[in-house]
Amino acid sequence: MTDQRPPDPLIGEDAVPPPAFEPADSLPAARVDYVSPADGAPAGQPARGRSGVRWLLALAGVIVVAVGTALIVSLAGARPVASTAIGWMPPTTTSYTEVRLDLPGDQRQKLAAFLSVFPGFKDQSQIEPKLNDVLDRIVRAASGDKQTWTTDIQPWFGGQIALGMGAPGDLTGMTSMMGMAGGDSMLVVATITDKAKAIDWLTRTTSSGTTPLTRSTHGAAELFTVGSGAIQGAVAITDKAMIAGFAPAVKAAVDSNGAGTLADNAEIKAALATIDKDYVFSAIVRTRAQFEAMTKAISASAGNHLDGTQLDETVLAMVPAWSASTARFENDSIVASSSGPSWAIGVDTANRASQLLGHVPAKTVVYFEYHDLGPAIQALVAKFRALPETKQAFDQADQALSLLGGLDAVIGWWGDTAVVVAPAADGTIGGGLVIKPRDAAAAERLSTTLSGFLAIGGSSAGLTSRFEDHNGTKVTILDLSGVPGAFEDQDLPAGYKAEIAWATNADVTVIGYGQAFVHTVLDAGPGTSLGEDARFKALLERAGADNISTGFVDIAGIRALTEPLMQQLAPADEWTKYTTEIKPYLERLDALIGANRKDGTLDRGSTILTVR
Repeated sequence: MTDQRPPDPLIGEDAVPPPAFEPADSLPAARVDYVSPADGAPAGQPARGRSGVRWLLALAGVIVVAVGTALIVSLAGARPVASTAIGWMPPTTTSYTEVRLDLPGDQRQKLAAFLSVFPGFKDQSQIEPKLNDVLDRIVRAASGDKQTWTTDIQPWFGGQIALGMGAPGDLTGMTSMMGMAGGDSMLVVATITDKAKAIDWLTRTTSSGTTPLTRSTHGAAELFTVGSGAIQGAVAITDKAMIAGFAPAVKAAVDSNGAGTLADNAEIKAALATIDKDYVFSAIVRTRAQFEAMTKAISASAGNHLDGTQLDETVLAMVPAWSASTARFENDSIVASSSGPSWAIGVDTANRASQLLGHVPAKTVVYFEYHDLGPAIQALVAKFRALPETKQAFDQADQALSLLGGLDAVIGWWGDTAVVVAPAADGTIGGGLVIKPRDAAAAERLSTTLSGFLAIGGSSAGLTSRFEDHNGTKVTILDLSGVPGAFEDQDLPAGYKAEIAWATNADVTVIGYGQAFVHTVLDAGPGTSLGEDARFKALLERAGADNISTGFVDIAGIRALTEPLMQQLAPADEWTKYTTEIKPYLERLDALIGANRKDGTLDRGSTILTVR
């Protein structure tokens, strides 16, 4: 995306933010329990238990704080520079994650525009002072009033943080858990601008611990260690970086002088080549190398039991060599992008428009679709069915599915398939699986078979079924209230019943919670579908309308559906706190839209969180 583009149809040219909501003046002092210091001083006590509604309100607050903190920290760096953190990583690194808090390229400008819609951030010239103030509060609370961001951390922090992990290793001995995760070669690197101030901060921060750090030198670095043997931890501070991890990995990083060769690895190089925009977050994984190391470690620890099977080889043949992900700010959104070779499951699809969006309700709030899911599942199953060691398991599964006509009769007709959550006409919220049938007759046969089984044996299990006609489509409703241990209608909120329903016709098959939900899906069509909703169409165009899969979460719609219920059940003081301290931020979150598409030999994805 570029700066020169037409006004976003979701926001409009004349959108006016609400009156500024100033965090520094109206938010209470941060109430954060801090981790007990190493000298054994007690940490803050946990809060008393709350009702389910209070936990919902608290969760909303946590989301706001988490998102806000990530944005706040992002503005704390210095002038954008090229990433240097990867140079400290060993060449055996298989997972590399990087956070660019220095906001390279256009990211400082984009972040300021992004934050401007939130209360208190309309004046972009005052964004950095406001964020520094909030950061000071957070650091002060976390350190027990001993430190602040602007005084103790900002003066030496260079703005880049990176985490590198090696491949899983030996699972035997004391360090088996670390080896499984590749933690024995883990490195955390933070770039610095002032070595002396970084050393001073580290020594002051750790001085009260019961186990003091041992200070020495390694090459040109100051080295601080704790513990001994295989689990000796270390922190090294050079002129350019603070490096933390287990001592051997830290010393090797110091020896590299930040000129390591990880970026020259063929897989890392291929992943880096797909990143063509400035970012604030990136993650690169050498996926196949990780899987291969993990299977070897599991096999060795389990007495080489995998040697007699082809399961590991089958999985490894499907796993792509690498994957890359990034996140960046745009003026009205956070955009996460992904790329990597396709998983070799034995079937391929082409980019195209969804065949299902025209058959789901316009007010859908959750939608996750995959094109031609039935053939994809069949291809994946076929890879494992061919293995001798899986024959017994598949024979048993085939025998069970034979009652329904076999696996092909159950899923072979599935085309575009989506998980859908939407409000129904009666005010309830329902959800289920919606499928565009590749073979409508096969879908009808399966529905008839299921109905026949229920008629014969359902009553013995407490199941009762009934049928109705909805505008020419037969709907089957399965009542679960008689099943021992199942929900009864009185256990559910008003208007909800313990039942599922399904229906199929030439256009769509739907199975899910609630008769009303099934009716709503059947009623969707020209002029009333999600695919024709102007807001959704604009969002999907940004992610890519021609794709192989789509995801959508209507954040604003979910909030509108849940807030009335929360208000009814929440104590007055909790609701007031929500409306004054949390809602002003939540109501700026609009939607999450994502799509994956084919690009030659690569799969590329784009996920966009929009604000308004």
